[in-house]
Amino acid sequence: MTTQDQAPLVASSQDEEHMNHKSSGLQVGKLAVGSLLLACFLANADESFVLTTGSDVASALNASSSAAWLITGYNLGYILALPVYGKICDSTGPTRAILLALTVYGFGCLMTGVSQTIHLAVAGRIISGFGGAGMNELVSVILNEVHSFDRVAMLRSYVTTVSIIGITCGAPLGAFLTSWIGWQWAFLIHIPFAMICLIIISLSLSPRTPSTFANPKLSYGSIDDHKAPEDTPRKSFDILGLILLFISVICFLAFVQLTQAENLEKKPLLLTICAAVFVGCFTTFCLNETRWAQDPMIHFSLLSPNKFGLIYSAQVLLGIAQFSMAPILGDYWVSSRGLSPSEGAMCWIPGTIGFASGSLVTGKLVQKTRKCVRWTIIGLVITIASFALILVRWTIFEPHFWEILYSFPGWFGMGMLLSSQFAALSAARPEQNAATSITTYYFAQQVGLMTGITAAKALLIKEMRRGLNVALKDQAGRAKLIDKIMGHRQLLGLVPPTLAEPVRLAIQKSYYVSPAISLVSLLLAFFIVLKQRDVKTF
Repeated sequence: MTTQDQAPLVASSQDEEHMNHKSSGLQVGKLAVGSLLLACFLANADESFVLTTGSDVASALNASSSAAWLITGYNLGYILALPVYGKICDSTGPTRAILLALTVYGFGCLMTGVSQTIHLAVAGRIISGFGGAGMNELVSVILNEVHSFDRVAMLRSYVTTVSIIGITCGAPLGAFLTSWIGWQWAFLIHIPFAMICLIIISLSLSPRTPSTFANPKLSYGSIDDHKAPEDTPRKSFDILGLILLFISVICFLAFVQLTQAENLEKKPLLLTICAAVFVGCFTTFCLNETRWAQDPMIHFSLLSPNKFGLIYSAQVLLGIAQFSMAPILGDYWVSSRGLSPSEGAMCWIPGTIGFASGSLVTGKLVQKTRKCVRWTIIGLVITIASFALILVRWTIFEPHFWEILYSFPGWFGMGMLLSSQFAALSAARPEQNAATSITTYYFAQQVGLMTGITAAKALLIKEMRRGLNVALKDQAGRAKLIDKIMGHRQLLGLVPPTLAEPVRLAIQKSYYVSPAISLVSLLLAFFIVLKQRDVKTF
C-alpha cells in the first residue's frame, strides 16, 4: 500500500482517537447542562441587577454619590477575571475552574448582602464579578469542547438566550426583589441558587480516566479535566500583567466617573492623572504581554486578522452597540412618556423576545448551512434598520406606546450577530490556546459592554443638561431645578405645569445619543464583518 493510500486511513485513525479522547472526558447530561445554564443566568443577571436599585443601596449605606461604583464594581471584577480563568482552566480543567467561580460568586453575594458600608458592598460586587466571569465563560468552554460543532451552534444559542434573558431581566428582577424583601436579602438570595449549581456540577461533570492514546496536543484547554503530568514544566503566571490590567481598568473607570461628575472644571488635575496613569499602564501591559511575559494572559497573536482579530474587533463594536441602547429601552419611556418605573421595565420584553428568537433561529441556520458570515451580515442589516427607525421615531417625532415593538427586530438581529460570531469562533477550532481564545472573546465583549454603557450614559447626561439649560434659560433657580430633574426618572410634580412640556421635549430629544452611538458602532462592525471569511473546513 502506497503512502498516498495509507494517508486516509491514518487520518481516520487519528479522528477515531480524537473522538475516543473526547468521550473519555467530561460527561455532560441534561441536568448538568441545566445547571450550567442557571449559572450563566445568575452571572448575566447580576450585571444589570443594580441598575434600578444602586441608588437605593447607596442611600441606605449613606453614600449616595458612590452609587455608580456598585454598578461598575461587578464589571470591574468581571473584566479582570476573564484572562485569569483561561489560565485556571488550562491548569486545573473546567470542572474545578467553574466550581471555584461559583464559590467566589457566592462569597461576593454574601459580602454585599451583609455589608454595612459602601466600601464593603463595592468589594463584594467586585468579588461577585470575579466569580461571574468564570461562570459565564466556562460554560461556553465546556459546551464547545465536549460536543461536536454540529451541536455547538445550537447549544451556544441556548447560552446566548439565557445570557440575554439574564441581562434584560436583571434590572426589573432587582427592583422587584428589593421592594419585596429588601436590598440585602435581594443579594443573599443568589447564594442558594449558586450552591445548587455547585453541587449538581460537581456530581455530574466527573471526568473518567483519560484514554492512554490521547493526543497530547489536546491537553491545552481540553476538557479532560486532569492536571498536566508532573514532569511537564509549568510557566509562571503573569502577575505583572494582571496588576497592570487592574490599574488600567481602575483608572479608566475613575476617569469615566469623573467626566460625569458635577463641577468638572474643578477637577482637571484628577482627570489628567487618571488619563496619564491609564495610558501608561495600558501601554506597559501591551508591551509586557507581547515581549516580556513568559506565559501572557492574553495571547496577542490571536488578535491577528488572519486568526481571530476580526471576530474580537467585531465583538467590541457589537458590545458597544448593544449596551449603548440600554438607556433608551426603559428610561426613555419613564422620563419622556410618563410611564412608571415598573412599566418602563416591561419595555425590555420585546427586545428580550427578539434577541432570544434571533439567537435560536441563527443557531439552527448555522447548523444547517455551515455558514456564519452570511447570517452576521443579515443580522447587521436588520439591526441597523431597526435602530435607525428608533432614532427617528422616538427622538424626533411623538411615538405611540405600541412603537416599543421596533426594538423586537433590532434585538432579533443582535441575537443573530452574537450567535453567528461565536459559531465562527467555534468553527476555527484552535488546536492550542482553546480556552484562552474563548476568554479573549468574552474579554472583547466585556470591553464593548463597559464602553457602551459608560459612553452612552456620560453623553446622555451632558446632552440632557444642555437641552434643559436651553428649555429653562429664563427660569429662576435654573441650576437647582436641573439638578432636581436629573436626580429623578419621573417628571411628575418636579416642574411647574407651564414648564413640563418644554422639559419633556428636551429630555426626549436628548435620547438620540443611544441609537446614534449604536449605529456608528454597527456600521464600523459591518465593514469588519465584510472582511471575514467562513472556514472552509466548517
